[in-house]
Amino acid sequence: MKYPIVKPYLPCLEKYQNYISDVFERNWLTNNGPLVQKLEKRLAEYLGVEHLLLVANGTLALQVAYAALGIKGKVLTTPFSFAATASSLVWHGLQAEFIDVDAGSFNLNADNISTEQIDTASAILAVHVFGNPCEVEKLAALGAEHDMKIIYDAAHAFGSNFNDQSVLNYGDAATLSFHATKLFHSTEGGAIIFKNKADYDNARQLINFGFDKNNHPELVGINAKMSEMHAAMGLTVLENIDHITAQRSELVNRYHQNLETITCELLQLQHWHVAGVRNGAYMPVLFKDESSVLLIADQLANEDIGTRRYFHPSLSQVEAYGMKGDTPIANDIASRILCLPLYTDLTLVDVDYICDKIKFFLDVRS
Repeated sequence: MKYPIVKPYLPCLEKYQNYISDVFERNWLTNNGPLVQKLEKRLAEYLGVEHLLLVANGTLALQVAYAALGIKGKVLTTPFSFAATASSLVWHGLQAEFIDVDAGSFNLNADNISTEQIDTASAILAVHVFGNPCEVEKLAALGAEHDMKIIYDAAHAFGSNFNDQSVLNYGDAATLSFHATKLFHSTEGGAIIFKNKADYDNARQLINFGFDKNNHPELVGINAKMSEMHAAMGLTVLENIDHITAQRSELVNRYHQNLETITCELLQLQHWHVAGVRNGAYMPVLFKDESSVLLIADQLANEDIGTRRYFHPSLSQVEAYGMKGDTPIANDIASRILCLPLYTDLTLVDVDYICDKIKFFLDVRS
């Protein structure tokens, strides 16, 4: 396809090979190697966070966070997210109860949480959907008042700021995904940012089978360590991260300039938090109905333009996740959402072409 929905960013091969050559020379492939240590330090500095722990992928990041924070029983979460948000809870033996979202931001709406739900849950797992910051201050107050842990699935939120600091600084834990298609990636990988050092220290032990300093399994842990090969990719990509974020943000702004001219009856764009700045992670578009989504996606595919229904279906409608919670807004958004191509190699001319096609197909349909 000429315009795929995503395209992994590949850094300079020579620079990557230099890191790999060092790995071969040391013959140290995993178990908290020097490249993992270097990447942790550089990411923490770049993002402006403390207590950053690298792990093997974003889903494990969530599961380790639950274990480190001692989450039990019911967790209130959003139905509008990728499958891993809910599946990680169920896999960990937790019960997901879905809270409906805000129609503009697509994020979990704390005002929809009932007193009964608060009283019976141990944590809230919110998602900065497409990188858009949640109402972090409202959720923090809710957590403090009711002694609940607040966890953010921040898989989309690399480089997303709130009030001039990283949104990753909010919550008892925030998790990142470094999958190949993400804004920043290490081919596969992830990270957890903890508020408290004690939780960070606990998690560091958990990701290495729960071994203590004497290699005794003091805790029931798991193997969630990042390898040196993946850290090498992360370090190489990180060298170009300012270019990547600037390019993607420019592309998103161009999409918005084009699409904001279309009447709101046909198409709507995500409402970004007023204290946040778009990080260029995704380009979602909300059409007026599901039939429009299906038709536009099919017509764009015929033009070699890839799209994807992020996130469909609503997680509250998936039987495997328990289907607990009344979420009509999220269900509606999930039926009408479509993400457009967004990757670093895309050009402004490409964006103009894609938008012209969407406008044409919408004009024909209307």
